[in-house]
Amino acid sequence: KKKFPDKIFFIDNKKPTGLQKLANKVLSLAKGRFIIRLDADDWFDENALLVLYKKIESRKSYNLVYGNFFYCDIDGKIIDVEIRQQLTASSKSVQLPPHGACTLIRARTLKSVGGYSEDVDAQDGWDLWYKVSKRSEVACVETPVFYYRQHPTSLSTDNDRLLKARAKIFKKITENTKGDYQFKVLAVIPVKESYPGFKGIPYQPINGVSLLEHIIKIAEESQIITDIAISSENNKVISFASNLMKEGKVKKHLLCKRGKFLDSTKMPLDLIVKNAAEKYFENYGHNPDIVTYLNLHSINRTCEHIDTSLETLKVTESDTNVSVTEIRDPVFSYKNEGLNLTNPGRFRSLSFDDERLYMFNGSHISSWWDSFVVNGMFGKKITFIEMTSNDSIKISSNNEEG
Repeated sequence: KKKFPDKIFFIDNKKPTGLQKLANKVLSLAKGRFIIRLDADDWFDENALLVLYKKIESRKSYNLVYGNFFYCDIDGKIIDVEIRQQLTASSKSVQLPPHGACTLIRARTLKSVGGYSEDVDAQDGWDLWYKVSKRSEVACVETPVFYYRQHPTSLSTDNDRLLKARAKIFKKITENTKGDYQFKVLAVIPVKESYPGFKGIPYQPINGVSLLEHIIKIAEESQIITDIAISSENNKVISFASNLMKEGKVKKHLLCKRGKFLDSTKMPLDLIVKNAAEKYFENYGHNPDIVTYLNLHSINRTCEHIDTSLETLKVTESDTNVSVTEIRDPVFSYKNEGLNLTNPGRFRSLSFDDERLYMFNGSHISSWWDSFVVNGMFGKKITFIEMTSNDSIKISSNNEEG
């Protein structure tokens, strides 16, 4: 401050204001053409600003530049390095955006997209990426430009908070780009009456109501789903679902009595959804824009999970969005020589982007109809909504309420 009195300023906050609000305040006071944020726990490489500035100035169309970084322990010792690949125009909808801190952005660009979202208290990197990359050209430098400290109390280890922040980001982006077109979204709930050792599945009591009523009501609470179809081979199930409507316990929905599928070359789920979509077309004379499979057994799935999945599908312009849980333990794949460690960083509590592994948790899958017609439920470009282990619980036996 004494050496550069005209360049270094201190802002004395009498009380905590929050990172995003403070960043916007700094943005409003900034006199330069660029802005970059450095978190309290991290530090720049001595050449960081020079390297990032040279890159962003190398092409006028660059409005955001990011670099790689070193992982460090609580004592500042380098553990390893995160290397991000250059994102091309076709990969701008990537779901693992660059780190929010230490990303150089043109101040005018940041202002034009509304600055930092103050209602989001984490994952600002996701927020910035989806706002800036949609309208600007971005670039990456291969050089590690900062040191990222990892320790047990890091905000980045608070998974539930991060997932809620991401959901809020996708919801806000969707609202900001919403037009007058009303998307038609068909939710398909396949229902099997019984499994060996698990009888009367849809009639199981959950929170004071039957499992089927519980799942239908969750779908009805969605702000995006427009129609619901119950699909079953069992007449008793169809009758039960019909009575739920007659008694006013749930709203009107489609009932799809299906036969046994004989085409073994296709996934049963594809055939179930196709059958329900045909019923939908018979009723309305048009196809849905999006089809969503909802697992009857996913008792902790909420309407927010469903809507975030659908919002992610729209924002990322992907073919399919699936619900997943991240595999946080070391995983091995089999090869001729024996086992191969897929994610060695996990033995050091590191989450390298190219080592992240996700497992379908069975909760739900959403696909654009035009992609479904060609590829089935799993299109070529698949994105995800991550759910916690608790939210992924599925009922698997009689009288289990989760």
